[in-house]
Amino acid sequence: MFRKGSRDRIGRHVEPVAGHRLASGRPSVSLVLAVIMVSMLVPVPSRQARSVALAASMRRVSFELRAGQSSFVVTIDSKRVAGSFPRGFVPIGTGAGLAFPMRAVIEAADGIVRFEPSQNNVYFALGPVAGAYEFGTRTLVDGSYDVSVRKDLLLVSGKIGTLFLTEAVLKSLVTAVGGTMTSSASNGLTSIVLQIPSVMKDVLGYEHETFPAKAGRMRIVTLAPNLAENCFALGQGSNIIAASEYTDYPEQAKKIPTVGAFSNPSLEKLLVLSPDLILVTDGTPLAVVERLRRMGRKVFADDPKSLSEIVDAIRSLSVVLGVPDRGFEVALSMHRSIARVSAAAKKLTSKPAVYIEIWNSPLMSAGKGTFVSDLISIAGGSNIADEAKTAWPVLSEEYVISHNPDVIVVASGMGVGDVLGRAAFATVNAVKQGNVYEMVGDYIFRPSPRIVKGLELIADYVQRASRP
Repeated sequence: MFRKGSRDRIGRHVEPVAGHRLASGRPSVSLVLAVIMVSMLVPVPSRQARSVALAASMRRVSFELRAGQSSFVVTIDSKRVAGSFPRGFVPIGTGAGLAFPMRAVIEAADGIVRFEPSQNNVYFALGPVAGAYEFGTRTLVDGSYDVSVRKDLLLVSGKIGTLFLTEAVLKSLVTAVGGTMTSSASNGLTSIVLQIPSVMKDVLGYEHETFPAKAGRMRIVTLAPNLAENCFALGQGSNIIAASEYTDYPEQAKKIPTVGAFSNPSLEKLLVLSPDLILVTDGTPLAVVERLRRMGRKVFADDPKSLSEIVDAIRSLSVVLGVPDRGFEVALSMHRSIARVSAAAKKLTSKPAVYIEIWNSPLMSAGKGTFVSDLISIAGGSNIADEAKTAWPVLSEEYVISHNPDVIVVASGMGVGDVLGRAAFATVNAVKQGNVYEMVGDYIFRPSPRIVKGLELIADYVQRASRP
């Protein structure tokens, strides 16, 4: 829909579990090729930046606090709300301003504070503003995933502890998403005013509220399997009322009614269902998206091209759905996994050549400009298909043999034996060294949290090949 290529579509149709199969159990190559041909005919609109705030699209949130006083006032635009801090915990003066209990203030401002017992972490969000605090290490993680030890933010009275925010921390969190914060003090009263982006744009430039009225309870339709996966990861799977074909993960997703193919959904069904939000990505024709918009349906579009953009897309989706704390939790986990793989890759003394086989007849792979290639690069390898100068190239046996890959990943569903059985490949390093691996295609073709699993597997294969 948004560019040439068909990475997610290939993953849905070729991968042996999720894909389309013939009676023999082999994926339908004609379907794969047809999908690629369709994608190359789709017009490519200009890419828009995510989370771009419009000049006049800000939510004004102000706090009136006094050191030592248990009551406070929050004003959201013109709505004034009185609140109180938990017993024994009140704002305190610091050398650089005021520190105050976080939960009471953020929740009064319609934000979210959620403790995750299994992790001993707190995730908090106020619209697009998000962060986390890890009690075990007393560290604060801001919206850019930067970590700082902040023992001063956790105050304990007896057996009870409460997490505080300082003016400086709050300002940094708000600034990170394009907002502003001002603070003033007079006669002991501290006034803090936040301007937080209340509108963000998706990849097609469509505007969405960052403080949605139906936060966490929208009726959702997903027009790509990875979008359903992302919703489940964000705790919103039960809100999906319909999905596209090949939606099969997690297991409960298989029970969701379908509205047809991702490239040709039933508009009649979508009208009857009357969803609050329809999620689309690469694969749904732009004409279908525009028609849905003309019918008055709200559409959220994404099209991540790299691993980091997949993380950003999931986090942006969480804001639009009104569960930004969940999005930050998922994004932080993915970010850390990617960082660990990247750090390990930097220690390698060589960059093994990698060939990912999407299909075997003709040989198909993923080249530059795809997040499949990005996975290889982050893992410390070199993608032989990058030289083909097209996103989803058809390669000859001679091309693969001449590039002599050190690692071959079979993601076609045909198994390792299909590659090992090719006499022409007998001289290829990967075959000689035993570095030919089969992988579930969803791990590398679907832009969802599971792609981290694909990254870790490729990193393992690359590390094995790099050993002397």
